[in-house]
Amino acid sequence: MSEIITHTPIWVFLLFLFLLFLGLSQTKDRNVSFKRVIVLPIIMLLFSFIGVISTFGINLVSLSTYLICLFLSIYLGILLKLPRNATFIKEEKVFHIKGSFIPFFLIMAIFFTKYFVGVVTARELAFISSGYFILIVSSLYGFFSGIFFGRIFVLKKKMI
Repeated sequence: MSEIITHTPIWVFLLFLFLLFLGLSQTKDRNVSFKRVIVLPIIMLLFSFIGVISTFGINLVSLSTYLICLFLSIYLGILLKLPRNATFIKEEKVFHIKGSFIPFFLIMAIFFTKYFVGVVTARELAFISSGYFILIVSSLYGFFSGIFFGRIFVLKKKMI
């Protein structure tokens, strides 16, 4: 385990600290504009999509699995009305979003999935080309990002 950590580039630790700070900031109540609230889900969506492409290339199985899980979890996020208890303040044109650990866990889940895949790739472990591995990783990336991205639709509806 210590070998893995010592061979991890410093920028990965910096990214982790940034994402940790970003995730923890989501646990506090805050007022944010719609433009600002869509930035994080879009970044996490791109981060996960790049993870699929960089690991598996342009692969029909990984991309279709990613997209199916992405759309299913966007739908799930809309059904669950995440973020809960968010309100739109028309006078200020901002959302009051209650703090939650859900975004924190999603950010960390995407990071650690990407980190795990990076370690497996760097060590050139044989199972990286396994169909099961491709399905699991692509599903995780799609699911985590979709729940996050679904927030945009829930909040947009509150503006009306």
